[in-house]
Order: sequence, then structure tokens, then C-alpha cells
Amino acid sequence: MRYNQYAYVETAPAKQVEELLSINFLPANYQDLSFSSLLAVLTGNVLAEATTRQAKEAKFIEYAVSPSETLAQFLAKQPAAMTAAEFYDVALQLLGYHPGYDYSLTDPIAVVKKQALPSSKDLENKDDLISAFYRLLNTRAKNGQTLLDVMAGKGYFTQFWGEGQFKFFNGKSLPVFDTSKVIREVVYVESDLDTDEDGQNDLLPVTVFRPAESQDQLKVPALYTASPYFGGIIDNAAQNHSVDENLTDATTWTNPKYVAKPMKPAPKPTDEDVPATEVALGKSSYALNEYLLARGFASVFSGAIGNRHGDGLRITGAPEETISQKEVIEWLTGDRVAYTDRTRRFETKASWCTGNIGMTGRSYLGTLQIAIATTGVKGLKTVVSEAAISSWYDYYREHGLVVAPGECQGEDLDKLAEVCQSNLWDGGNFTAKTAYEKEQKYLEEAQDRATGQYSDFWEARNYRHHADGIKCSWISVHGLNDWNVKPKNVYKIWQKVKELPVESHLFLHQGPHYNMNNLVSIDFTDLMNLWFVHELLGIENNARKQWPKVLIQDNLEADKWHEEKDWANMGQETVYGLTDDHELSTLSQGSKQETFTDLGGKEFKEAGISETAWEYQFISGEEKWAKASLRFTSDEFAHPVTIVGRPKVHIKVAASKPVGQLSVALVELGERKRLTPTPKVLERSCQEFGFRFGAGPLQEFVPDKATKAKLITKAHMNLQNYQDMHRPSKLEAGQFVDLVFELQPTYYTMPAGSKLVLIIYSTDQGMTKRPLVAEDYTIDLADSELLFYKK
Repeated sequence: MRYNQYAYVETAPAKQVEELLSINFLPANYQDLSFSSLLAVLTGNVLAEATTRQAKEAKFIEYAVSPSETLAQFLAKQPAAMTAAEFYDVALQLLGYHPGYDYSLTDPIAVVKKQALPSSKDLENKDDLISAFYRLLNTRAKNGQTLLDVMAGKGYFTQFWGEGQFKFFNGKSLPVFDTSKVIREVVYVESDLDTDEDGQNDLLPVTVFRPAESQDQLKVPALYTASPYFGGIIDNAAQNHSVDENLTDATTWTNPKYVAKPMKPAPKPTDEDVPATEVALGKSSYALNEYLLARGFASVFSGAIGNRHGDGLRITGAPEETISQKEVIEWLTGDRVAYTDRTRRFETKASWCTGNIGMTGRSYLGTLQIAIATTGVKGLKTVVSEAAISSWYDYYREHGLVVAPGECQGEDLDKLAEVCQSNLWDGGNFTAKTAYEKEQKYLEEAQDRATGQYSDFWEARNYRHHADGIKCSWISVHGLNDWNVKPKNVYKIWQKVKELPVESHLFLHQGPHYNMNNLVSIDFTDLMNLWFVHELLGIENNARKQWPKVLIQDNLEADKWHEEKDWANMGQETVYGLTDDHELSTLSQGSKQETFTDLGGKEFKEAGISETAWEYQFISGEEKWAKASLRFTSDEFAHPVTIVGRPKVHIKVAASKPVGQLSVALVELGERKRLTPTPKVLERSCQEFGFRFGAGPLQEFVPDKATKAKLITKAHMNLQNYQDMHRPSKLEAGQFVDLVFELQPTYYTMPAGSKLVLIIYSTDQGMTKRPLVAEDYTIDLADSELLFYKK
């Protein structure tokens, strides 16, 4: 497995020496030391768990420099040089590798090359030795972190605790802040909103974790995570909407409206600044924040409206959410009032903050980054938005249909609002309870599960329409196999952001709804350290040019990342016709009309299997499920081909009823070992955030047991939207209509020997409604085709 490293910044020798001296790794008298003495000092400094020079040197007998010599024996000879093999025999052990198990002492360079670790030539003098150790400290260890971070976990940087200043190494911030004295406090920001309509502006609880040194020694930037889940999660999955119901005539659509909540400007902040009086009991919910807190970045969390201990209502995706979360940033920059408690008597300020704000978070937490960024709020310098929704319609709907997020059948805006309405747990908040019940009725009606159509209600929840307001730099991260927040969400916002005059990057990994900050194959955490140092501290460290615009993880080899300039419909356009022999062909087109019968959810419910199990059996072609579909298969691919962007289908179809839903899936067919659907945990709690400050796992996608097929992408469409995606039309039973729609975007390599299958079906048991009655669908092959772009 290659330990790819994008975050290492090439550094001139003089700068290397300067940085090594600044962290007391290179002794001040290094020029007076012999090669062997300097080797002993530098090696000992890596062994931070040993706290005296004698203890460090005593450990040298544990390290081998060759198959027959210990480091202690080697140093006793007072060598004036060192071969590359000798150096890497020791270096690999310092990086956590075990000789005889992970590599051979006779050939350490072999594993260096296998793991894609940086290598050095023979060390002929002290300059070579210093340079080799500088690079070694910045090399990823077996646990995935740099050796410098491994040393931090052993306490190396506690020598700098209390100094009250940032330290940087290779362009990244170091954990020199005292994590045993983190300040943990809660303040209450006054909103301009009155979402519970009690006549008072809503108070928004904000939790702050910041270095103790920020109290009176220096100001620090803040990483803000807008988390509706921070106050707690109400588990209401058992009350999700039933999807076992027949389709409704979509022409009953009434275009439900978004209704804004009352607003009244909050008082302007005065000069008063009373220290916070409430200790934060909540804990950080995001590992990257903890890692960076140890490196001097304050970590701020707020669920804003509707969250525990605060006022207001959760109104999923509505502009009020955006406004309330933005107001937290306004407090951080000194432009909004906050109080020490709910009495609103004493003001408190973020006087510890530089006013430079970055945002982090995944899923809903990433979604709100997009929302806030579109406001152009002052102080927001950058966002790192993971697995984020860019349009709530694209989360809960698709092409005129109710389409659930993966593994969330029956969930909708109203149910998610309840999940996050944690102030319902505040027994005395009767105002919230009364207002919540009213709001739930409105949300349930306005979201319009009957027709699934786009409306003014959903339009207000489409952040992409406000993308031109984005002023901050931008990083998007998304899983290509994320069927919760489907890839269309990141694809569509990316098409807009990449055209803006802001710095932007995109990461696409092979996961579902996952983070990527602890994968073996990429040093994402180090990249984010580099990024935030540049964006929030203004340090010139080459962050904006350090890695390619777009990095995409390969679906065949997890440790391979494709470097691209963009993610769009790129490459050669390819059109496949659907033949009478159920083949995909670039040379011929069918002439028949083929019919399949959709049974809704009847057989699925009788089978008693999970939606995930159904999908695998379905795409694999098991007859029980395949009979309710039409399948068209390509020839085997002679060479690997990569499908890029959004495949499109044109399907001429008629349904036996005046309503209908059509689904299509692209599948790679062929039995082989594919990557695990989720990263495999290789080692738990091995990546220390700082010294005794929590830890995360090391994980990666690895080859799994052989499977018959793999879903590449899919899509769904309401037959009644054949004329307009935003407005339904009347449909007669038996009427042929032309459906033209795009599938979810992808970047997928078909290996040689595999086949591509287009499946046309109706009910998707895991995502669409599951009708109670059967319906026939007839496809006119002469007017149906598949188009995609390939590399």
C-alpha cells in the first residue's frame, strides 16, 4: 500500500536547518559535533518517550542498523558516513515498521519503494545527515501520520507549552499549545430571527474550545463547525414516512411556497466584554478540529436555531438556518452581540479570535458551510465541505420523484427537523414545543411527498442559486459511492465554484458517506494543516499550489489517486444503442418494444431482506428480481476504460397507468475482487491528535471477497415530467413519452474483461416509493440510448 504524500513542501537546506533549530531537534552546537555524535543526538530526539539523554542512548540497542549490528554498536565505531541501507534500516524502525515482519534488514529500500516513502542517497557528511532527518520527520510513519506527529503523541512538543506562539515546520502548524488547559466555554449569540415567534429574538448557544494561551497571550483563528446535531439527536427513525404506497397523479401539484419567519435586528454590541460564565459540557464531534486545536486553532460548534439550551426551530434547509449559522461568524468577527447566559444581561466577546474563520464538517455540517459561504459573510476565509448537500431537493427528491437518501427510506425534511430539534429536551421550553408542532405540520404539507415536484419551497433550499456570493476559498470532499448525499450535490456546486475567482480544490474518494482524513493512501490531515495555516494565518507555504486542482481515488487500486484539472463530462463521447438482443452497441439499434412488469414492493416485503441485500441481488441479475427489469449488456472491455462525469439516457417509455416512475442503473458486471465498500480499520486509536488528547484510527479501502457486480451510478424520473423537470404534465395510460435525464456523476474505471450493463426498471426498493399494485412499462428500443464520456 502506497503512503502517498502530497503535503510535503520542498524546502531549501538553509531553511531546513532553521526549522530544525527552532524546534530544538538540531542542537545549537551541531557544527561542532562529529557525524556519529550528531546521528546519536538526532536519533535520540526522535525517541521522545525517553526524557533524558542517557535514557535515549540506552534504547539504541533496540534498533538494528544491519542484519548483524545494533545502532549502539554502529555508533561505538564513530562512523563518519552511513549508507542509505543503514540509514533506512534505522529510519523504518523509527517510523514504526518491524524488521523481519514488515521488511528485511538486508533490503530496507524495497519497502521504502513499495510504500512510496521518500528515499535518500548514502549519507556522506553532516549536511546529508541533517537533510535526511528533516525529510524523515516529514515522512509518513506506519500509522499514517508524519514522524513529527508521532513524536508529538509522545510529548515532544510539551517543552513549548505555555510560550504562547505558533511554531511551523514544513509549512504546517505544530502542537505547541497546552492541551491540558483547553478553555471550554458556552456563550449565547442573539439572532435577528424569531423563529419560534414568541416576540423575542432567538438565542443561539455557541460552544468554544480554545487554547489557554488565547486568554491573554495571543489571538487565534477559529474553525467553526455548524452542527445541528451538536445539542443531541432525537431518534425518530421508527416514525419515518411509509413508502409503501401507490404513486399520485403529479398534476395535483400546487407549488407550495416558502414562508419566511419574523426578523428583528438584534442590538449592536457595546464595549462590554464579560468573560463567559458557562463551562462547555459538550465534546468536539470532529477529529480534524481536535487535531488542529492542539496546533492553535480554536474549535467552535453551534447548532444555532432549535438546538439544546437555545431558542427557535429547526427548519431544515431554509434560509433561516443559513442566517442563524452565519450570525455565529458575525459574533466571532465582533459584529454581533452575545451574552454570558440566557438572561441577556452581560455581553461577552470573542476577543481571543483574530477574526479569520474557517469551516469544517461532513454531511449536514458540510451542507451549512455551502449555505454560509454563499452569503459572503465577512471573516469567513475558507470552507472544507465534506459530503455536503448543495440543494435539498437533490437530497430528498430526483426528477419529480420522492427519492430517499441511501439507508434512510421514509426520511424527509420534517423528520430531519425533529432529529435536530434538541431544545425539545429542555423541559421548560414550552414555547419551542408549541411552535415545533405548528412547524411540523407546515413542513409535512409543503415538502409535498404526494407529487415529489420542485416548488418554491424547494427553490428556497437550493444554495447553488446563490453561488456567486461565495468569496472564500473552497475545498469540497465527497465519496463517489455516497448514496446518502448523492454525488450530484458536489458535482453541481463544483461546476459553479470552479468558475469563481476563488481558490478551489476537489477530493473524490471511493467511500460512501465517510470522512477521508485518516486514509493510508493520502495525507489529507497534513494537507488541511497546510491549507488552514495559509488561509487563516497568512503564512506563505505553497498551500494553494501544493496539490492538483482535483484528486480522485481509483476504484481498482485504492492507493492510486488520479490528478485532474477538473471533474466534468470529459473525454470521448460514447453512445450506445439498445439492441433487440439486449445488448449495448455502438453500431446498431433495436427496433422492438420490450415490456417488463413492476411489482412495487410486494415481493421485496415478502422476502424480508435488507435494501442493501436487495440491491446486490438485483444488480447481479438474480432472476427473482431481474424479471422486473430490462437489461442491456456490452461486450467485454478489451482495455480499461474510465467513465467520467454524468451519463445520460434517452428512453422512450409507456406505462400501463397514468402515473409512473422509471429507474436506470449502470453496473459493472464480472466476478472479481473489488474494494471494500467502506474503509477497513487497519489500526484503532493509533493517530494521536496531540499529547494525551485523543486519537483516531488508520483505515483504507482494501480488496474484498469476490463479488458478481458493482453499481456504478443510477437515477430515477417521474414519467409525468417528460415535458419539464420543474412542472408535471398529464399522462395517459399507454402514452409513449421521451424521458431524457442524467444519472449521478461518476469517475469509474471499467477493468479489462468486465462488461457494462444498463438496467431499466421502476421501483428502487431502497430509494423510491414502493407501489402496492403492479404496473407494466414498455420501452421503445428504437428511440432509446445511453450516452457517457470516457477516458
